Amino acid sequence: MTTSAHLDASPTSVLPGEEARIPLEIRNSGNVVEAYGFEVLGPAARWSVVEPASLSLYPDTAGQVELVVRPPRDATVPPGELTYGVRVLPQEQPQHQTVPEGVLHIRPYADFGAELSPRMGTGRGGATFQAAIDNRGNYPVSVALSGKDAGELLKFKLPTGATVVDPGRAAFVKVPVKPKRLLWRGTPVTHVFQVHAVPAAGPEGAPEVPPVALDGTLLQRPVISPGLLRALIALVVLVGVLAGLWFGLLRPVVRSAAKEAVKEPVKAAEKKAEDAKRLAEEAKKNGGGGGSGGGGNGGQGPNASPSPSVSVKPGEGPGPQPQANLFASRLTASAPAGGTDSATYKVPDDKVLRLTDLVLENPQGDTGTVTISVGGKPLLAPALENFREQDFHWASAILAGPKQEITVTITCRTVGRPPSGPVPTRCSTAALFSGTLE
Repeated sequence: MTTSAHLDASPTSVLPGEEARIPLEIRNSGNVVEAYGFEVLGPAARWSVVEPASLSLYPDTAGQVELVVRPPRDATVPPGELTYGVRVLPQEQPQHQTVPEGVLHIRPYADFGAELSPRMGTGRGGATFQAAIDNRGNYPVSVALSGKDAGELLKFKLPTGATVVDPGRAAFVKVPVKPKRLLWRGTPVTHVFQVHAVPAAGPEGAPEVPPVALDGTLLQRPVISPGLLRALIALVVLVGVLAGLWFGLLRPVVRSAAKEAVKEPVKAAEKKAEDAKRLAEEAKKNGGGGGSGGGGNGGQGPNASPSPSVSVKPGEGPGPQPQANLFASRLTASAPAGGTDSATYKVPDDKVLRLTDLVLENPQGDTGTVTISVGGKPLLAPALENFREQDFHWASAILAGPKQEITVTITCRTVGRPPSGPVPTRCSTAALFSGTLE
C-alpha cells in the first residue's frame, strides 16, 4: 500500500454547540506525487469537515490535516459514544484509499424550563392551572412537582410520581389548587403560592440542573356573592309584598265575589223549598191525595238545590316564560410576523348575547398581543407571551346587542416554535366564548 493514514485512537470529548479538532496524519509511501481528498463517514458526517479539504504529498513524505467536529446544540444529538471514519482518497492511485476510524464522546447538556398558566385563577372551590415543562437538552429529564403557600391554606393535587420529558419535547401537567376552607361570604381572598419543578440528576457527566419556582395566585370568591345576597333579599321582600296583597286585598275581594255569585241561586232554592212545604201541608189537610201529591213533588223536595258550576275556557292563563339558549362559538386568527389578522362573530338580529366565559389559546407560544372587542370597543388585550391557555369567567355577563360584532384581533411580533411538528410561519391564536343567546 502506498498510502497510510492515522487518527488519534483515544476518544475525543465534545459538547454540542462547541468545536473539537482531531489531527489526521497521511503518509505517501509511493514514488509519485499524490493529491488526496477526504470524505467523513458515519452519523457525524453532517456536522464535520476536513481542513484543508485536499492535500498533496511528494513521494515518501507525510502531511497532516484536521477533522473539525461541530455537533449542534440540539436534542437530536444524544450523549454517548459515536464511531466515525474518514475516507482518504488518492487521486493518482485511487485503489490505495484507506479509512481510519475514531470515536467521539458526545457530552450531555441540560436546557430545562417551566411555566405556569394561567398566572392567576379564580373560583369559589379552587381553580385548575397547567405546568408546561420544556426539555431542550439532549437527554430525558425526570421532573417532580410540589406546591406550597405561605399560610398553608391551599391543597395541591399533583402527580405522585415524577414526569419524564424526552429531549426536545414538552409535557403539560394539570395543577388543581383548592382552598382548605370555603369562603361563605365577604370579600374575595387572594392566595399566593409556588409550584416547584425539581429535575432529577442526569446521566454521568451531565451538569446539575437547578429547580424552577413557578409563581401563581388563586383568587377565592365567596360562595354567597353580594349580588346573590341582594337577589335573595329582594326575593324575600317580593314574597312578603305578594302575601300582603293577597291577604289584604285579593282574598276579601274573592270572598265577596263568591258570595255575590251564589246569592241568587240560594234565594231561588229557598223559595222552591217553601213552595214544596206549603203544597205538602195542603195535601195533608185534603187527605188521601197527600201521598200522591207528595210523590208528584218528590223530585222537587227541599234538598234539590242547584249547585253553581264554574267553567274555564281552554287556552286562557299565563303563557310560558321564554328560555334562553346556551351558546358557544370559536374564533381563530393567524398572522405572519409583524402582521395583523382578525376574526369576527356577528350577533343575529333580534338577539342579545350574554357573554359569561372566555378561553384564549396560544398553542405555539407566539409573542405579540390578542385583542377581544365587543361592538368595536376593546374588552381585553393580553400579551401572547404571558400564557399558553387562559380563561375568564364573569359573574355579571357582558352584553352584545343585535348586529353587534365580537372581534378577535392578533398582532404577531414573533412566531413561536412548538416542541414538535413543522416550524410554523404564522402566529396563531383562538378564542372560545360562551354564554346565552336570548
